[in-house]
Amino acid sequence: MLELRQVTAAEFEEWVRVEARAYGNRLNADPEMLRPHFDLDRSIAVLDDGQIVGGAHSHRQRVSIPGGESDIAGVANIAVQPTHRRQGIMTWMMNHQLKDVYERGEPLAGLFASESVIYGRFGYGVGSLREEWAIERAYSGYARRYECPGRFAFINPEDIGRVLPEVFLRSTAGRPGVFQKAPHLWEREAAAPEHRQGGRGGTFYVGYYEGDRMEGYARYRTNEGTVTVQELMAVSQEAVAALWRFCFDTDLVNRAEAERRPVDDPLPWMLADPRRLRRSTRDGLWLRLVDVAAALTQRQYAEEGRLVIEVKDDVCPWNATRFELQASTEESVCRSTEAAPDLAVTVAALASTYLGTVTFTTLAHAGLVEEKKAGALDRANRMFAVQQRPWTPCGF
Repeated sequence: MLELRQVTAAEFEEWVRVEARAYGNRLNADPEMLRPHFDLDRSIAVLDDGQIVGGAHSHRQRVSIPGGESDIAGVANIAVQPTHRRQGIMTWMMNHQLKDVYERGEPLAGLFASESVIYGRFGYGVGSLREEWAIERAYSGYARRYECPGRFAFINPEDIGRVLPEVFLRSTAGRPGVFQKAPHLWEREAAAPEHRQGGRGGTFYVGYYEGDRMEGYARYRTNEGTVTVQELMAVSQEAVAALWRFCFDTDLVNRAEAERRPVDDPLPWMLADPRRLRRSTRDGLWLRLVDVAAALTQRQYAEEGRLVIEVKDDVCPWNATRFELQASTEESVCRSTEAAPDLAVTVAALASTYLGTVTFTTLAHAGLVEEKKAGALDRANRMFAVQQRPWTPCGF
């Protein structure tokens, strides 16, 4: 007999072990070290005859959206043991969780998918994209002559949580899709074993300064002739150029790679030979509009306009209706209506437009949006337009 309920404190370690088994992992941390960062009131466990066989969790987070920030349920730890897969347990957990998030008044939910084919059926859409890069050092020259106006200094691990959060915040200002790192995540970075292990492959943090003010930093590692830029956050264009030049010119390497870059990053346009930069795009954040009316009301729009959107949502019945959006560049209103629709869209597709990842027209060409009234697609594109493309440089 299967049972779904919250996890008790006494069951937390076993719940963590179930997740590890589901992904074929060993536990990489003492469960008691993880426990303070989990809200058991938001946990889900599925038990079979008293034994935990599946679980999920969410954290109340803040995420940047066009024009501001929003509460969001950060969904994680979704797992079903191999002994109990294909029995509907995940569907049970995900549907239960979405109802719980809605009742908590959180208009959005987000997750990072281990398998991208899973979450569309629960109404999640791709909320942000990221790029992975690789380039040979010989082709990393800039198109314009470059001289560094500032200076560099390495950052000691114990100072990471003290000096970097402010730079991270300034460098992501105005960009949708960003989570600011919680203090315990900065602490985890500072305590990473790579800082203490001998030999090649260590992780380094270098800051770029103009005067006494840090304007950017890069986290990177080198191994077997490759420098891998794991994170590069820059407040100014000068910091962007300086930090990439520093990484490309690192001694004893002949190749550079970069992880989780925004799709509108300026670097490809700075290179003299951009064809040599090998780029691949993949999904970042997966977003779910749990409360469509609340989510559309709180977002800022690029221009004023009115849209009636018919939403298809098979999981959250409160969303399966028509919504009238009266959008403004300052304050907007969205409410249910019986008016004839301008557009018909699945809730997952609407989620992909929410932060500005994709236009309504592109989704219409993909068969995911139906234009009910002429001109509605173009109007929606203009209203939902963003200056910076969504980017999610770190998780939660």
